[in-house]
Amino acid sequence: MTVAPAPARVVIPRFPGNKRIAVTTSWDDGLVFDRPVVEAFNRWGIKGTFNLNSGILGRTGKPTPIEAKQRIDACEVAELYAGHEVAVHSATHPSATLVSLAEFAQEIIDDRKALEDLVCYPVRGMAYPNGAYNAEVIALLRQLGIVYARTTEAVPNCFPVAEPLAWPATMHWQASNPSPMPQRWNECYNNSRWSGVFFIWGHSYEFDRGDCWDKLESYFAPLGGKSDVWYCTNIELWDYHYARSRLVVAANKRTAYNPSAIPVSVSIDGKVMDIPPGKVTPLV
Repeated sequence: MTVAPAPARVVIPRFPGNKRIAVTTSWDDGLVFDRPVVEAFNRWGIKGTFNLNSGILGRTGKPTPIEAKQRIDACEVAELYAGHEVAVHSATHPSATLVSLAEFAQEIIDDRKALEDLVCYPVRGMAYPNGAYNAEVIALLRQLGIVYARTTEAVPNCFPVAEPLAWPATMHWQASNPSPMPQRWNECYNNSRWSGVFFIWGHSYEFDRGDCWDKLESYFAPLGGKSDVWYCTNIELWDYHYARSRLVVAANKRTAYNPSAIPVSVSIDGKVMDIPPGKVTPLV
């Protein structure tokens, strides 16, 4: 019986489908201006993570009028953010380092529970209110089941990081140092050798307060529609990272076992295939 030769090389790419770049975004506070941002992102195929303060959302049972320029109503959350991610921002937005650990723990648990009641899935990520955190807060969040916590810091190579609970982004969308967002994107995307995560954060109200709604399109539309880009939420990025790290390729390179709950892509002598979850899959 002839046995097919084993692959010469099995590579586990960083992103699904061997995409070159991952684009993810994060938006804080949940004001009514999230609506046009979500609508635009849905058109362009971009995904967002929206960090909400459940304790100060509207509770009237009807959508907040756009002219009020206030937080959305709780009744809007599930439909508005469908296809995106809802994440924790604490129930009432205190800085973590200005309240007791016990109080901040209650803020996080209350926010998780209330948001989960609205979206009907486990809420596992967050952004720090006012960007404030310390080592004690990180240790607390780990005990509370938070997978990642986004800071307000900026690091060019922002993913992966050694501490997911102190996760910086690439940049705030309005930052200009070392260069504005459109230029940073072009520098990354137009460099065919660059592969990584382009992670932008901000507040949707900044488009309104700065009277710069035109920048929503000029800055973000160019990110969309790229065949070599994976558009993901924050939690999808981390979930894939962990699933990828758990993939087991046999020593003889003839099979792979994926113990996770999501498919993981491999490149077998240059040919990309997905390893289904929970299965041993032949590679030859």
